[in-house]
Parts: sequence; C-alpha cells; structure tokens
Amino acid sequence: MKNKRWYISIFIIVNIIAMIFVYHQETQAIQKIFDVHSQEYQDEVKDTMSHYTHSFQLFSQMLTNEIQNHPHPDEIWKYLKSIDKKMLQIEGETFDGLYMYYQDRYLYSWDTPYEQYVNTGYNAKERPWYKNAIKEKGKIVFTPPYMSYANHYVLSTISQLQSDGKTVFAYDIKMGNIQKIVHTLSRYDNEQIMIFDKAGTIIGSSEEKYLGGNLNASLQEDKQVIDDVKETLAKTTVDEEIEKLKEQMDSAQSFYNFQQEFHEDYQHLTKKPQQAQLYKFNHTYYYNYLLKGDDYHILMSIPLLTLLQETMSIWLIPMLILEFVCIYILNRISKEAKNRELKAAYVELGQTQKRLEIALSAAQKAAAIDELTGMMNEKSFRKSVINQIHTMSDEDCGILIMIDGDRFKYVNDTYGHMIGDEVIKLCAQMIIGRIRTIDLASRLHGDEFAIFIANIDDYHVAKKIIQDINDSIEKEAKRRNMPVISISSGAIVVKHGDNYSELAKKADQALYIAKKTHNGAFESYQKK
Repeated sequence: MKNKRWYISIFIIVNIIAMIFVYHQETQAIQKIFDVHSQEYQDEVKDTMSHYTHSFQLFSQMLTNEIQNHPHPDEIWKYLKSIDKKMLQIEGETFDGLYMYYQDRYLYSWDTPYEQYVNTGYNAKERPWYKNAIKEKGKIVFTPPYMSYANHYVLSTISQLQSDGKTVFAYDIKMGNIQKIVHTLSRYDNEQIMIFDKAGTIIGSSEEKYLGGNLNASLQEDKQVIDDVKETLAKTTVDEEIEKLKEQMDSAQSFYNFQQEFHEDYQHLTKKPQQAQLYKFNHTYYYNYLLKGDDYHILMSIPLLTLLQETMSIWLIPMLILEFVCIYILNRISKEAKNRELKAAYVELGQTQKRLEIALSAAQKAAAIDELTGMMNEKSFRKSVINQIHTMSDEDCGILIMIDGDRFKYVNDTYGHMIGDEVIKLCAQMIIGRIRTIDLASRLHGDEFAIFIANIDDYHVAKKIIQDINDSIEKEAKRRNMPVISISSGAIVVKHGDNYSELAKKADQALYIAKKTHNGAFESYQKK
C-alpha cells in the first residue's frame, strides 16, 4: 500500500513538472513568433516612412532652387501648380498635393480660388502642419494623420521650416502604402494588425473601419465622435455629404464597439510592451503584442488556436513523452499483474503512440491547407516557393504571380458571403485546373491568390495562363448560374537567390497597376 502511494506521488510530480516545462517552451515559442514577425512590420514601416521623407526632400530641393531663381510669390505659386502633375508622375498614388507659407502668403497647387479659404476662416499659421514645422525648427515632421472619408484613404502632411525661419514647405501624402504592408505581411489565420503613431491614430489596420481611430482616446471621446457625426448628419441635405457621413458613422461605431471590449486590455499592453499577453476578445482568446517604435507602433493579435497549431511540434512531442512516462508509472503500479496484462499494456502504449503520430501528421497537413478551397495556405505556399528558390540552379527560373479578384466586394454585398465563398471556390478550381502538377497555387486570403510557375521566364506564357483561367471562370460561372468575376494579376520572374518578400512586394506593385482596370488585366513587374 505504501509503495502504491509512493508511485502515485511520482505520477503527480512528473505530470506537474512536464506541464510546467511544456508551458514554458510554448510561451517562449509564441514570444519568438511575435518578436520576429513584429520586427518585419517595423522594418517595412520604417522603409515606407523613409520613402515618404525622401519624396518630400526631392520636392523641397526643387522648390528651393525655384525660389533662388524666381523669388516672387506669384511666380512660386505658378510653379507649384506646374509641378503638381510632375510630382504625381514621380510619386504615383502616394502624392496628394503641395503647399507652403512664403512671404506671409499661403500658396498651394490646387485650382481652388484663395477666396474660398478666406471665407472659411482658413489661416495657414494656425494649421497643425505650420505649427509643427515652426516647433521642430527645421526638422522634417509628419502631422497627425486622419481618415478622408471622401476619398477612402488616410492622409498626413509632411512639413519643414526653411532656413530663413519663416518659410514652411508642406506636402500632402496618402498613407495607403502602410495599409499594403498590413495585407502583404499578414501570415496567420485571423491575424489582426494595427499600425499607429505616437498620438494613437491608426494609419494601418487589417480591419479598415478602424483606420483613423485613436487607441489613446477614452470611451467618452469615442462616443462623442459618434454624437458629433450624428448631429452633423441631421443637418446635412447634400446627398454626397450624407454618404460620407454615413460611412464615417459606420466606422466610428465599429471602432467604439471595438474599444468597449479592448480598451482596458490595451492599457495593460502599454505597460508591458514587447511581451505576448493572452486576452479574450469577441468570444475568442487572442495573444496580443505591442511593439513600440520611435514614431510608429505595431499592435498584433493572433488567435490562441492558430498559435498552438503553429507551435504544435513544441508542445505535442513533450505531451507524447509525458504520456509514455505516465503509462510506464501506471504499469509499475500494476507490476503484480499477469504477463498477459503487461503485454497488453505495452501493445496499448504502442497503439496510443501510433494514434498520436497519426493525429500529429493530420494536424500538420491541415495547418498547410486553406479550409475553404483546399489549396495551399499562405504560409505553406511561402515555404514551398522559398524552397524552390533555394534549390534552383543559376540557369533555373520561374514566375511568381499575385492574383486579386475584381469586383468581389460587389458580389459579397449583393449576393451575400455564402455566394461569395462559392465564387472563391470556383476561382480556386479554375486556377488549379490550369496549372501543371509541378507548379504551386495558393489562396492567400479573401479573394487573393498566388501561383508559382516553374521552369518558365516568359511573361507571355504567364499571361496566357491567366487569360485561360479568366475564360474558364466566366464560362463555368455562367453554366452554374453564378455571379461572374475576373481576376487581375501581377507577375515577376524568379531566379536563384531571390528574396521571397521582395518578389511578393514587386508582384503586388504590378498587380496594383493591373487592378486599376478591374477587368482581369495582367501586368509584369518592370524595373525602374
């Protein structure tokens, strides 16, 4: 009897030690995932903000030269209007307008008559961009961004006080490239990302309705935003303005609902930055992680189940060992049993271990598959393409194609998400049906897909594949009486030693150009 109690004590102690060990290993693995992934986001944000700054420096140099040659304000005003289109060609969609305060005058690149600014009480010296530039005494500064509901993007202003101590150059930018970072780097199922500035203003978010919201605002301030929009909406009669206000109301209400549940958790996160912490949000447990930068911060949230699936090899193997030890101890407790019973216990142990190995194999396979379409998911696709690149010889090649559905939002809004899911599955079937067994295809997320075509560097072949897929989607959708969409795509040639993240970014740039037509266009990446 005493021996039995002793063995039971060992059994309990072993369980406790094993669980502590597993928990410690799992926590470290999750922390490392966040450390690495958040650093990727921060590096991309720094690169993007650096690009914005370099663009402004180009404009500043052009304007400085012009002032030296033609110092009269009227001449400078004409010059601002003349370079507006040039800057748009240079900077593309990032650019949104030029202006300055020069010789006690407000000059700008738009065609709006100055009287309109005077009538609204506009005073350049009272604007944040002017005040911030004066305060920073020559340092390039970004004014706090805000959401433009009229244009559906986040706006900010770069400004700088010039050496004369009076002139201020300013430059409006669209911060859409920050939002692209969120979509490009998201790699886990249901991963939630927010990128925000020191004041708490959200400039990038996987939930676009949160753009422009302020994480540092109190619930009372968030509620006041809703009340202010309601009051303005009640007084507005212009249809176009009503639509903007309704969109603003929807976003403000969504952000307020989010803040009601998350505000207190966020306060805890600010006290322990760069530490993964588990919280419950919207009936689901998430690990949250806050990375603070000098000017911009990253907030990441990944579901607990997703991370457990990602780190399965870390916690499952120790659990297998634990089960083996526990069964061994139980067998020791029952040592007086007949040889036949002992043999049966060992057989059961082997069967249990086999079942666990099968379960592990099935779980690992499931982790690599997109649940809706049965295609590879983003993570497994990325790993497979990186492996292809590493195993290529110098003579080998391939083409990476990024794909996005055209007008898919219209299908969801008009027919509902069930029909939208059927359209996505149809697109997946047609993509898989038009590539070879040596090629790779993946659903990244939403209506976005990717293809890797092996042993080919001819864009004409890639374009023909996309055309065939679009033709098949149209034909099959009509046969099944389903809504028809097309897919637009951007492609880039892949060589040995290439970096996958850079390839994906460049293919996305080509896709961005193709998407402008919304009719299944194909674009290849062209080096500048």
